[in-house]
Amino acid sequence: MSQFSIRARLVFLAILLLAILTVSTLYLTRQVSTGAAALAEEARLVTVLKTANKTAKDFGDLKYWLTDLAVSLLVRSEQNANAARDLLTADLAALAPYDPEGVRAIQAEIGALMDQALKAVDAYTNEQRVVGNALMAQTRSHIQAIDATLAQTVERLEGEAVAKRDAAARDAEAAVRLSLITGILAFLLAAALTAVILRSIIRPLRRLEGAMAAITGGRLDEPLPPAGRDEIGAMTRTLGLLRQSLIEREQLERERRDAEAEAQRAQRRLGEAIETISEGFALYDAEDRLVICNSRYREMYTGLDVEIRPGVTYEAVIRAAAQAGVIPDAADRLDAWLAARLDRHHHPGGAYEQKRSGGRWLKISERATADGGCVGVFTDITELKAREAQLGELVDRLADARDQATQATVAKSSFLANMSHELRTPLNAVIGLAEMLAEDAADQALEEFREPLDRILRAGRHLLALINDVLDLSKIEAGRLDLHDEEVDLAGLVADAVGAAQPLAARNDNRLLVERPADLGAIWADATRLRQIILNLLSNACKFTKAGTVTLAVAREPAAEGDWIRFRVSDTGIGMTAEQLGRLFQEFMQADSSTTRKYGGTGLGLAISQRLAALMGGAITVESEPGVGTSFTVRLPAGGPGSAEASAVFAPTGVADAIRALPHRGADRVLVVDDDATVRDLMRRFLSREGFDVITAESGAEGLVAARTLRPSVITLDVLMPGMDGWSMLEAMKSDPELAAIPVIMVTILDEKQKGFALGASGYLNKPIDRGRLAAILARFRSTASTRRALVVEDDVATREMMRRLLVGEGWEVAEAGNGREALQRLGRERPDLILLDLMMPEMDGFEFLAECRKVPEYSGIPVIIVTAADLTDHDRRRLNGGVEHVLQKAAFEQEDLLAQIRQLVGRYATATAAPERLP
Repeated sequence: MSQFSIRARLVFLAILLLAILTVSTLYLTRQVSTGAAALAEEARLVTVLKTANKTAKDFGDLKYWLTDLAVSLLVRSEQNANAARDLLTADLAALAPYDPEGVRAIQAEIGALMDQALKAVDAYTNEQRVVGNALMAQTRSHIQAIDATLAQTVERLEGEAVAKRDAAARDAEAAVRLSLITGILAFLLAAALTAVILRSIIRPLRRLEGAMAAITGGRLDEPLPPAGRDEIGAMTRTLGLLRQSLIEREQLERERRDAEAEAQRAQRRLGEAIETISEGFALYDAEDRLVICNSRYREMYTGLDVEIRPGVTYEAVIRAAAQAGVIPDAADRLDAWLAARLDRHHHPGGAYEQKRSGGRWLKISERATADGGCVGVFTDITELKAREAQLGELVDRLADARDQATQATVAKSSFLANMSHELRTPLNAVIGLAEMLAEDAADQALEEFREPLDRILRAGRHLLALINDVLDLSKIEAGRLDLHDEEVDLAGLVADAVGAAQPLAARNDNRLLVERPADLGAIWADATRLRQIILNLLSNACKFTKAGTVTLAVAREPAAEGDWIRFRVSDTGIGMTAEQLGRLFQEFMQADSSTTRKYGGTGLGLAISQRLAALMGGAITVESEPGVGTSFTVRLPAGGPGSAEASAVFAPTGVADAIRALPHRGADRVLVVDDDATVRDLMRRFLSREGFDVITAESGAEGLVAARTLRPSVITLDVLMPGMDGWSMLEAMKSDPELAAIPVIMVTILDEKQKGFALGASGYLNKPIDRGRLAAILARFRSTASTRRALVVEDDVATREMMRRLLVGEGWEVAEAGNGREALQRLGRERPDLILLDLMMPEMDGFEFLAECRKVPEYSGIPVIIVTAADLTDHDRRRLNGGVEHVLQKAAFEQEDLLAQIRQLVGRYATATAAPERLP
């Protein structure tokens, strides 16, 4: 019973005894109540029996007076008979509840009796004695029936009374016996339980008393009684703790003695150890007195007036050294230098260097000890300083070389940016004019001009491909190539690439085969770049194979970390040696010089393909054997928008549902506000891969709702959006005290195309212009009006002429302008339905023109198609976003910059913005 407390046991005993007493009392009360009820019932029966006897007596009186009336014919007898009848009627009424059937029968007989008796009296009165006697004889049958019924009733009542009396006597005897037995059992149970409870208390107390006596006697190994959950168990546990503390005190005493001995040995070993240190070592206590040092430290202060020994203060040592001229920095300013040195000594902040006389240098590393002292290590770095001086000269020379290389890189980037425009602009004129001449030759049936013009077109397009390869390679090397991932249907992509490569295969009589499963599925990648890789490999295979077979095999490879897609391009061509394979992916190099002479090419295709595959998270491998053929294998992750971005929330058409799905506060949460779904998706994907929790909004109004509801750590905000633009949202946030502290990164311009769109462009074309694509874009702006006007803003005359002819051919009226200023003047005279705009122009370029247009509400609705051959410079971006504290470009080549700044801002503000509680 030790699991219960003593109080609980005593309370249980008291409750049990009280329950026994209560049950016994209730039982006796019940038996007494039952006996009382039986006596009451018996009394009732006696009362009814008395009533029955009285009824018999009253009926006897009635019989007597009726007989007397018949004999004497006295009025007095008649009155007595009526009185007896009334008494009999009252008696019968009292007996009716007990025996209603018998009473009704008696009443019926009495009625008949009275009727015949009175008739007999009338007969006797009329001297008709025979009739009277006959009637009186008939009354005897009624009298007998009534007597029999009354006798039966009395007999039954007497039997019931006797039965009730006997049952009550038996119940009383049984109750007495049961009460006696129950009392005895209850007494025995209470006595036994009392003995058990007292034993459960007294016995552990005696054991505990013995254990206490043993412990006080010094026998700490004496076992303790088992500790229960009651008060005695608590005392036992307390006694155990006391014994354990005594044991531990003895153990600590032994350990203290051992520690003192070990400390003495450690002190000797420490002294020996610090003597082996090549640097000077000194330990000062909290009072700045020397505790221990090595001989190397003493050597650093030889020849002073003070002896370096335990107990000397550090101030005395350095004062003596400064006064002796050992420390040149202390000359002529002893007190100031001494105060600064002591302050550094008392508050060490890391290692520092100190110059000594004779050209020596010391590196002093001091740290505060836990007791307020200081430990110092003094290293002679004289030789190191000499090498440092030599290294400084070398670093200066390397810095000069680095600056020269940086300038060369900047010059290269500037050259490529300029060349992008300078090469594509004349090439645009070449291709455009060749196309127009070819159309004119076809219209005029000048067949002798068709073939030369086709050669010009092929050469121009080949030159365009070379320019694009060089620019792609330059962007890859600079880390500025953007990938636009999307879900790509592999079957359609393969069919497209094979269709483009089919003419190349037919040129060398090759057979082009495709091997792929029926359920190839899709891949998440940049469709344009993936097609570029496959088409490059197919074109190479077709170029180096004559009358052979080129096979494109595509398969999906399941893996634990996600599916991979394998593209294998095999040919039966000339093959390559191991040496040639080693140079295969180098820029501007083919397998060997003879290959270049025989087959042509620049050697950029495979290098670009390998770099693109790496950017996509995959790789290209090659197997080849001379004279047998070559196989290129491209392995890319299948990926998917839900793999890395599972934690991101994307709300392109409304942020409310996404807001309700998120907790209202969270650190490392970024709100991306941009009206461009592509930009939102791009930001969402690469920010999610970096572990940020992302919510997107497509307008400033939605952004404000999300900011007020979610309180993100950082907001990336587009500048130009319909409705509420970025500046308006930023102004609204800064005027709201609850949002003003949230850091905002202004993000604009995905690339040149997005910059044009951000400035209000409705389309985008690269030079040289693809006429079919331009026609398709123009088709979007067809109107039902009879006259459609277009304004071509282009500084290159040839390009303007080509676009004018194309627009006229499509049914447009065309106006021309050589720069943005001329275009603004034309807009003042007539409003066009469409503007084709070059970005790079003299006097007023396309950016300035768009900015001026947006200032005039009448011009804001005119669709603008950007036509350019240039890459944007940093100056262009700064000019567009001047005066903004944080501006990043939405380009893939600047993802790391964007992530770095967002990480920095989130790291700076996430702790402050993330509250420990959730908003309701």
